[in-house]
Amino acid sequence: MAVMLWLGLWGLDRGTMWRDESATYQMARRTLPQIRDALGTVDAVHGLYYVLMHPLLALHPSEVTLRLPSVLAAVATTALVAALGCRLARPRVGLWAGLLYAATPVVTHYAQEGRSYALVAAGAAWATYLLVPAAGVGPRAGRADGSLSGSASLTSGFAVEADWADRPARGPASVAGLAGRDAGPGPGTRVRSAVSVRGGVPRLARAASAPGQRGRVTGWRWAAYGGVVAVTALLHVFAALMLAAHALTLLISRVRRPVWQGWGIAATGAVAAVVPLVVVARRQSAQLAWMRRPTPGRLWAVVEEFAGPSALVLAVNLLLITLALARPRWRSLTAVALPLICVPPVLLFALALHRPCFHERYLLFTLPGIPLLAAAGVDRLVAAVGSRFAVGVAGRKVQAVAGRRVRAVVRRLVGAVGSRWAVGVAGRQVRTVVGRQIRALAVGMVGRRVQTVATRLLPAKVRRPRAASRCRAPLGIDGLARAVAARLPAVGVGALPGAAAARLVRAVTRRRAAARVDRFAGVDGLAGVVADRRRAVVGRRPAVVAVAAGVLAVGCAFVWQFPLHQLERQPLSRQDDLAALAAAVGRLTRPGEPVLYDPPKERRIAIAYPRPLAGLRDIALGTPGPASGTLYGVDVGPTELLRRLGGARSAWLIAADEPRVRPVKATVLTGRFRLAYSLCLPGIRLEHYVRAGPAG
Repeated sequence: MAVMLWLGLWGLDRGTMWRDESATYQMARRTLPQIRDALGTVDAVHGLYYVLMHPLLALHPSEVTLRLPSVLAAVATTALVAALGCRLARPRVGLWAGLLYAATPVVTHYAQEGRSYALVAAGAAWATYLLVPAAGVGPRAGRADGSLSGSASLTSGFAVEADWADRPARGPASVAGLAGRDAGPGPGTRVRSAVSVRGGVPRLARAASAPGQRGRVTGWRWAAYGGVVAVTALLHVFAALMLAAHALTLLISRVRRPVWQGWGIAATGAVAAVVPLVVVARRQSAQLAWMRRPTPGRLWAVVEEFAGPSALVLAVNLLLITLALARPRWRSLTAVALPLICVPPVLLFALALHRPCFHERYLLFTLPGIPLLAAAGVDRLVAAVGSRFAVGVAGRKVQAVAGRRVRAVVRRLVGAVGSRWAVGVAGRQVRTVVGRQIRALAVGMVGRRVQTVATRLLPAKVRRPRAASRCRAPLGIDGLARAVAARLPAVGVGALPGAAAARLVRAVTRRRAAARVDRFAGVDGLAGVVADRRRAVVGRRPAVVAVAAGVLAVGCAFVWQFPLHQLERQPLSRQDDLAALAAAVGRLTRPGEPVLYDPPKERRIAIAYPRPLAGLRDIALGTPGPASGTLYGVDVGPTELLRRLGGARSAWLIAADEPRVRPVKATVLTGRFRLAYSLCLPGIRLEHYVRAGPAG
């Protein structure tokens, strides 16, 4: 938004208006009854825009005030495009789409023009944004009929939204999501729905509301959508073509019948509000007489204007759009953006074949689809490159970690084998030594009886060492320790030999436990390390780098087309320069001389900039525009014109420099006056006539 605001305010005051802006300037400064009367004869399609501009120009009539609403509308459109990218894809797609929209030269062209086209684009973007949650289009929106979008299922009385078509499943989150789909809530569990966001990572959302409340919310959404579409179409009637694009979006998204019903009611209401305007505009179709039937090349010219216009930027945008369409990563975004940029131009082209009305400014509201698809293509490209880079980096990390892990596992296995062998050997030696010590102790202290007890105590452990070696060493030594500790006190022997044996047994058992290796612990640890390394590689830092790279690419495109942006701030970017024409006529004429405008629409020079022409007499004007309910006033007939020219020795003629315009007033002047000289200015011809004979 800040970028679009800066671009819109940069060079906003060009110091001149062109012909269409002058029409806005003079119509919006009239009173509301005068505007109503004029709309019955001309510019009915811009009537709502003139009414909206009326209070603004009443406060401060200037060129900046005239263009400021268009700047703010372009800022709003940029924000809505970014919001659509975030809702239909991910935040970085929205950021790139918004920047691409703001950096397009044709956007800044109409953002600095006092006409309704920027407002129409904002209204269409708003209507599209309202359509997405109302119809359940997109990975984060619930359906309007209460169900959830995507591959949602109602299991055991609760809803789980799974956006498998829009976002590929990744890792454990996908498994958890599948488990959530198959499992129901336990008793006493508060029901919540898992919503898939940011590539399949589930988050908790509130449970669905009651049916009545859901119906009211859905109704308000459709009412808001229909109202925005109606107001946008009243700003310009061709904006109603967005309904066809939205219908195709719903068809591609395979929405349910309640969604079609809600959209149909909203669309019918919007069309009903626009029908009177269509009837009036059809009677004023002569205003478009300067247009010709389009050729297929005009469609390509629109593509160049919206996706370029420079050849390099055009090629890159088309490549990114092709990538987004060939391997769609965000199908809901494609379902919204592709019909928006394809359906209205084709329909308007077909209509123009019957009645010429094709111009790219009438299709400005379709332009947001191009940056959305281009941003989706960038995201697809970044994902592919990032995956390859992450696999390479993670592979090297995993290789190093795996090497260390394998070496550690090998060391542990070797140590375990060696420890097991050592424990077996040590066990046999310990049992032999302990048995000998116990025998000696028993003989020395209590004689033959104690020796007999010790012999009974260890017949199998000492006499058959090979059989004991086949047993688990720690268990034999533990049994030995328990037997020694239990039997020796019973025969009157002190605790010292038993404590020594227990310490010896504990030491051997501790050695055995340290040597034990879990066969699966090494594999699980290795997998965990690999996952941690991969998350570290493809985590936040590469994501920030990807976003920055996309922003840098948009900045490079802006720098590449910077001369075009500079040109848009120059008066030559428009069809004519009324301020320069008024100044030139004012320098060549003298106060009090008669001037004629042929046709009357050339009177816009004097209406927009009256000061340089204030001393001239508009000798052909019969009734001014506000009083006659017309845009430029009504001229008198040839007879009255000759009568008014009766005493004039010379006259100036400001004629349109158009070969299709028949010079009516020049024909009247030819009989009594002769052409002294003619001067061609941008868009007009300034001719000076002097009387051929004596004035009379």
